[in-house]
Amino acid sequence: MNPTNTILLTGLPRAGTTLCCHILNTYPNVLALHEPLTPSDFDPTLGRNAAVSQISRFAQQSRVSAWVDGVVVSRQKDGKVPENPVAQVAGRDGLRPIDVSMGQIDVRHQLQDEHFTLVIKHNALFTALLPELNNTLPVYGIVRNPLAVLASWNQVDLPVNQGHIPAGEMFDPALKSQLAQIGDRLQRQLHILEWFCRQYADHLAGRILRYEDFVINPHSVGNLLQLSSSFPISHGQRSSRNTGYDLAQMEVFYQNLRGFGDALPYFYPPAQLDELMDNIRGSM
Repeated sequence: MNPTNTILLTGLPRAGTTLCCHILNTYPNVLALHEPLTPSDFDPTLGRNAAVSQISRFAQQSRVSAWVDGVVVSRQKDGKVPENPVAQVAGRDGLRPIDVSMGQIDVRHQLQDEHFTLVIKHNALFTALLPELNNTLPVYGIVRNPLAVLASWNQVDLPVNQGHIPAGEMFDPALKSQLAQIGDRLQRQLHILEWFCRQYADHLAGRILRYEDFVINPHSVGNLLQLSSSFPISHGQRSSRNTGYDLAQMEVFYQNLRGFGDALPYFYPPAQLDELMDNIRGSM
């Protein structure tokens, strides 16, 4: 088995990381897993390096299982990694529930040889461990306009909806302490956004893909991961899905984002927030 063909993928929650996995699974000899690990798999008292070693072991075990047994464990729906892990229809609480579960995926017809590229995606877990992971395996990240991200966080039944990010807080005590001191849910969400972007600005220079780019050109995902020599199934241009928002709520998000943080503007300067907000206003 070839561990050098293993790549880790992270990104802002609701920034298209699962969609990236779905696209990558159309490439020849590429296998992308959607969050096959959970925070409960880890013991934070053992330290960050132990967690990174555990991730490395899991990656190697997944390679063996995929090639030898033809199956891997991943969050999935109907035996595949879907484009979107969240249901399209909201529940009684007005939030869209998770629509994937942990299970086995049959990959016998997806792989051509044992040197296949394995991509493992986790958002908060890999982001929290970036300094150590960077010394172990290549890591890439995905970002999205924070105005759209906030809107999505407030539509889904995920911990980030309440301003918490369990895997991140598990391995970053400073983040956990900071969030515990913030009473307002939106302010906690803003600090989580800043935390993600700060990690990426500090540790993923040159290895970031913008959601707005790959929904226009899905093949840019493969280009970033240096898979451009492989030609995947054609996807065509996608919609950015920045539609269907509550205008009053979006105005609140917009006003709170303006001038917030140092890392957020590094990826999305105020002019890009203004442009998206203007588009949203114009669509109402």
